[in-house]
Amino acid sequence: MLTVPHSHIRSELKNGALWIMFDRPSARNAMTTDMEHQILSLCQRAADDEAVKAVIFAGAPAEKPAFMAGADFGELESATTSAEFVALERSSETLLETIEGLRKPTVAAIAGACVGQGALLAMSCDIRLASPSLKFGFPIARTVGNCLSAKNYARLTVNLGVARVRDMVFSASLLSANDLREAGTIREVVEDDRLHSRAQEIAEHVQTLAPLTLWATKTSLLRLRDASLLGVQDDDLLSACYMSADFQEGVRAFMEKRRPVWQGR
Repeated sequence: MLTVPHSHIRSELKNGALWIMFDRPSARNAMTTDMEHQILSLCQRAADDEAVKAVIFAGAPAEKPAFMAGADFGELESATTSAEFVALERSSETLLETIEGLRKPTVAAIAGACVGQGALLAMSCDIRLASPSLKFGFPIARTVGNCLSAKNYARLTVNLGVARVRDMVFSASLLSANDLREAGTIREVVEDDRLHSRAQEIAEHVQTLAPLTLWATKTSLLRLRDASLLGVQDDDLLSACYMSADFQEGVRAFMEKRRPVWQGR
């Protein structure tokens, strides 16, 4: 097991599978910029190292399982300009595109909280399995009042469908493991105590398949998805939400553990 001192990311190479585990239990593994950089570095290792045949993303073992409970609100609270918010969004996008662009198969082993940026990371993987403890979604209309980028909505709709994504956001509700299995978004539901071992089994199985076939398939599917985004602009929508009084109120309310009061501006 490799862990950088004071790091919230752990990694381990096991039988050809590089495990990348989020280890920030006090915040249910909420993503920080430092964590993004460490994951990007490990993805580069996965791309360059011939010993790595597959990559598994998971929350580190903890008393209360969690995959990733969104982005770090402290960093959101410290951003004040439209450019800073867009930069945070683009930083997240760089990570997701890197994961999607890996030539090697990626597996997400999901348990507990998987919301916001965590849900997008899971959707960027090739194979997903989850435990019954999974709570998946984007309750942003209830919590902080921001929005997703057009590309992130595309990530969701290709996996869940437009109607389900719209309902998930408009109801500010979280989906269960069975909901995602019914939608075809996850391969199987596995008990928490078997989730990691089953992910390892899947990662070892895909190593026996033709790597060029897998790479060409995932690349073609990404190209089909991204073709629908040609000419789509969303900086105005991101700025309108992130620079709003509602977003500032949402972040304050979240940090103060109270319900936000929305004004629509």
